[in-house]
Amino acid sequence: MKLTDFRKHIMTGISFLIPMVVMAGITGAIQKAVKWDGVPLSEPTISGLNYSGYSIFNFTDFIHMLGEVNGMGFNWAYAFLCAGIAYSIADRPGIVPGFAIGYYAGGPTKTGFVGAMLMGFLVGYFVKWMKTWKLPKPLQGLMPVLIIPVVATCVAIFVFFGIFMKPLSAIMIAFQKWIEGLSGSSLFVAGAVIGACMGFDMGGPVNKTASMAANALYADNEANGGIGAAAETAKIIGGMTPAIGVGLAAILAPKKFTRQQKDAAYTCIPMGLCFITEGVLPFVAEDPTRVVPASMVGSAIASGLAMSLRIGTPAAHGGIFVAPLSDNLGMWLVCLALGSVITGVLYAVLKKAPSEEEVKEEEVVDLDIDI
Repeated sequence: MKLTDFRKHIMTGISFLIPMVVMAGITGAIQKAVKWDGVPLSEPTISGLNYSGYSIFNFTDFIHMLGEVNGMGFNWAYAFLCAGIAYSIADRPGIVPGFAIGYYAGGPTKTGFVGAMLMGFLVGYFVKWMKTWKLPKPLQGLMPVLIIPVVATCVAIFVFFGIFMKPLSAIMIAFQKWIEGLSGSSLFVAGAVIGACMGFDMGGPVNKTASMAANALYADNEANGGIGAAAETAKIIGGMTPAIGVGLAAILAPKKFTRQQKDAAYTCIPMGLCFITEGVLPFVAEDPTRVVPASMVGSAIASGLAMSLRIGTPAAHGGIFVAPLSDNLGMWLVCLALGSVITGVLYAVLKKAPSEEEVKEEEVVDLDIDI
């Protein structure tokens, strides 16, 4: 497989991922803007049917369902990533098995971006090989609707749960415990590590592991010296600065970005404010050696400072919408601004200007002429 093919498949998967992440993040942000800890749904009126008590006249029901879609949407996002990669490799027959196993990569197993990506390539190439099978004519019509989806999904389940899941999960759990242990020594170091992890793989397994470590510290707040809420602040700010920073970089160094890159970068700012770190993934896929270090440095400094100052936020998600809930709103915003500016300046300095070929490609305009 050529490097260009690898990037093409990754970018196709990300193009499937981003809209779902945006939808999930924004619906969750709307819910948390109304009430960050959720709104109870009305009691069902029909026994045995979930959500049967929903009423179009009850605004809290609607807000609750936005939160439900938010929670499920992030699991669906990794299913879309896996399905997108499989689709790029094997066309439409790769979508169903890719989606099926991708859901487990992003959801219950918490193997995240890496798990979904690995399985996307495995499913894609396996399905591509299956398409070369020479079957009797009566069975050829069953290939796309029965044989490929069932066989490829079964193989993917066998490989993922039998080979990939346990070692990936074990590594992530050990990493999480290590991060939790840091809180007993230096709060700045603990916060900086959480922030650096949040800015490393933009919603991937390292990001999710740091997030779970912060949640564990919050759940065991008193046993950890009452710094659990500060760990949540470190997590949220560390996950916001990469996207905001990329947007700032496009403002600071517009000549280093193509028109399409600038449009995507500007979109990252509201996504970052809503705590959607995944908005940076297209830039990471295209230029990881510059985006990732800039993101990690900005997030580490912002999160380390926030945790060392013990700025508490009694919420696990919500971005800028939960900032007013913190016990020091002013410094919360200062830490966020500092980390975002550091990331933006670093990326603006490190990023290379687009080549002449990239600029010329954008100058090609398709004209639709109606006669």
